[in-house]
Amino acid sequence: MTKTIFSRASRAVVFTLAVVGVLPTAQAMYSLERIWNDATFSSFVRLDAAASTTSKENPNNQGTNRFQDIAVDRQTFVPPTLAGLPVNDNNNWALPLPLFSDTLRRGDLVPSTNDNWNYLALRGESEMQLRFSRSLRFVGRVRGIYDPTVYDEFDARSLDGLQGTGIIGGDPALYHGPPNYFEARGRNGRSLNPLELAGRDYMIDAPALLMEYRSGGLTLRGGNQQIAWGQAIFFQTLDLPNGLDFRRHLILDRAFEEFSDKRVPKLSVRATYQKGTFVADSYVGKFQPTVLSNPNTPFNIIPSQFTVYENYFSGDYDSKIDGGLRIKSDYGSWGWQAVYVSRYNPLGTFSWARSGVNSPLTGGLGSTANLAYAVKLPICDGTESPTLCRNSADPGEALSKTPFVPEPGGVYTGREWFEYAADARLNGLEGFNQAVREFPDLKDVYVTEANSVEELKNQLDTLMVAAGGSYRGYIERDYHRENVFGLGASYVTESSIDALNAIIFNLEVQYTPKRKFINPTLSSTPLQSDEWIASLVMEKWTRWTAAFPAAYLVGQYQFRSESDLVGRHLSGYGGSQDKVADGIDNAHYVVLAALQPFPGRKYVFEFATLYDVKGGILVQPLLQWNIGSGFGAEVFYNYVNGNLYGDRTDNVISSINWADEVAIRLRYAF
Repeated sequence: MTKTIFSRASRAVVFTLAVVGVLPTAQAMYSLERIWNDATFSSFVRLDAAASTTSKENPNNQGTNRFQDIAVDRQTFVPPTLAGLPVNDNNNWALPLPLFSDTLRRGDLVPSTNDNWNYLALRGESEMQLRFSRSLRFVGRVRGIYDPTVYDEFDARSLDGLQGTGIIGGDPALYHGPPNYFEARGRNGRSLNPLELAGRDYMIDAPALLMEYRSGGLTLRGGNQQIAWGQAIFFQTLDLPNGLDFRRHLILDRAFEEFSDKRVPKLSVRATYQKGTFVADSYVGKFQPTVLSNPNTPFNIIPSQFTVYENYFSGDYDSKIDGGLRIKSDYGSWGWQAVYVSRYNPLGTFSWARSGVNSPLTGGLGSTANLAYAVKLPICDGTESPTLCRNSADPGEALSKTPFVPEPGGVYTGREWFEYAADARLNGLEGFNQAVREFPDLKDVYVTEANSVEELKNQLDTLMVAAGGSYRGYIERDYHRENVFGLGASYVTESSIDALNAIIFNLEVQYTPKRKFINPTLSSTPLQSDEWIASLVMEKWTRWTAAFPAAYLVGQYQFRSESDLVGRHLSGYGGSQDKVADGIDNAHYVVLAALQPFPGRKYVFEFATLYDVKGGILVQPLLQWNIGSGFGAEVFYNYVNGNLYGDRTDNVISSINWADEVAIRLRYAF
């Protein structure tokens, strides 16, 4: 595996040199010794740590599930198709089957965890620049991260033997043992990033590995690189070339870094031409997706009751190319820019997937269901009643052709199903019905579409008891090409009143026709709609007193017509344990931030807040201490409240409502 990764890295370097094409000339002009003597190096090591300040923990992980300590009554009902009852618009799961009913406390089956640490990592980064001539240089930046895994971890092996098999589906590196903090793997086990070497507790990658050529106003860069087209805090209106990497500290790192550490580098060629105030910037590169945290890691955002199949390689997306062009210029106090990008949306979409996992039904009701299935006539043509006819040898084989597998560590009750559907901004009722429509083998094991929340809860409780515990859901991730158009305008004020002078206004508008979104039903057909995103940013440097350097003040507002700040469609908003999502019309976000250096920049105070007008807020005050001799420290606090007012699932902040923490970063640069 290591040999394969370094082979890819070698090919990437060869590709970079070929793009620039002038290295032999540079080597003829300068000896290797002189080039090396002219090289510049910079490095740093840093300790990052974040400790929770509340008893709340990430509910998306197994050991801290919302239902760990809640006893839930599971009433079982007679499946209408098993009894030969007609399926109609009435409550079809209404005939109780009391013999098999029970009361379940999830924590009695799945070990609970209790952790005070949200994040702990030792990080090192080194950059080297080799200048071959005045026009040509090489830039290489290598990053290494090690996590000592001091957390109270959930280990999937603790469920071995439950429901007969334990967890047997999915990538073993991600789902069959302790959490894997860094490996981002496709369905075939390959790393999503060709220039990344990672394991459970470490990651080494190259955010920059490129050749740069400059001549006059032209700059060419070829290799692995990050392309920053925006500097807004929390917002990415026109910052389109790169996806984001959420594996480390989600969006809770220093806000003023503005995604500089989160952009996923990509193999690409970039050309920039500048003449006066006119700038044209373009790129063509290999498509790289956004990287999400793995299951049961501190900042996991996908409920761990689900197993994810990543189709980056199996869907041939690793061979896709994207590209874009941005032009901008200034005219006195005014400026403008225009952007066009043709890309695969790096977030992708998730949908129900055929699991391919054969796991049996267990327990009393499961054995009864196995027997009832066995006496049905074999080999149906699809027209017979599921009461009399079957398509598989047993229910385990039938369910292997669907997204639902009888495995531990999944969804145990109807209440849990609807609670987590709401948290994930999905439609719990229609999501289940869609799975039944797309995977007819569910009907073969007596599953029916539901007409109401109550009916589906009855059915789910019955199915979970028949499974001998829980069902895990299987989903897959795909990507879709889109064309993104953007326009921007800027204006710098002039006034004799200092408070109104030199305020920089930036308006950015993004329009994407026929953008694909995750369908709240997890249908294989994603939602499609035209999306508008508009952001207004106001910036100003102001000096309160001669004793202090100028402070930087910024206010931002963003409107989104279809999706939230992280790309989830707004029609999935508004659900709860007792009702399906009814959606919201649009999303509005406000950011206020400030940076104030102290005299001599010994200290720098920063403040950033993200406010969702539907009732959620993230506040981050930060103090930076420049100790001297290369040493520095930062301490900051993340206050998160997704329950200010209104429905909890009507704002984006509630998705990280558990993440209150105090964080420190200790750094030595050399």
